[in-house]
Amino acid sequence: MTDPRTIFETGLQMEIDANKYYTENAERVQHRGTRTMLLELADEEQGHVHLFKAALEGRTIEFGKAVPAPEFDLKIGETLRDDIVLTERSAPGDVLVVAIKAEMKAIQVYGQWAEEHKGTEIEALLRNIINEEKTHKYRLEKIYDDEYLNEN
Repeated sequence: MTDPRTIFETGLQMEIDANKYYTENAERVQHRGTRTMLLELADEEQGHVHLFKAALEGRTIEFGKAVPAPEFDLKIGETLRDDIVLTERSAPGDVLVVAIKAEMKAIQVYGQWAEEHKGTEIEALLRNIINEEKTHKYRLEKIYDDEYLNEN
């Protein structure tokens, strides 16, 4: 079983990295709506940073109302390449693919930890974050579908 401190430290670093990724790559996309969404996701990932910091400091974490999972999963990410490496010349669609894959990885990692800590406050924290990450994945997939998937 993964110990709580490792979960909180690793989760914190994953969320810091996600925030940085969205912030840095928002300028790589030309579609203003996509850029705005990436910056919104950066802010949401920053919220996860604060949650993991609070957990590390032993502070009580209050969510208010539990975060629901999105109703739909487009499952586009499951069909996309895993081997994209971003460069200065990468296409904006590739920025989204890498982001979708990162969200999928976070969902998988946090899900594993949540199962290990079933019935605890750690599970509750992780399930809320998982639902937010699923929402991020859905939003990214929707933009990818609308803007890049059907390009000719």
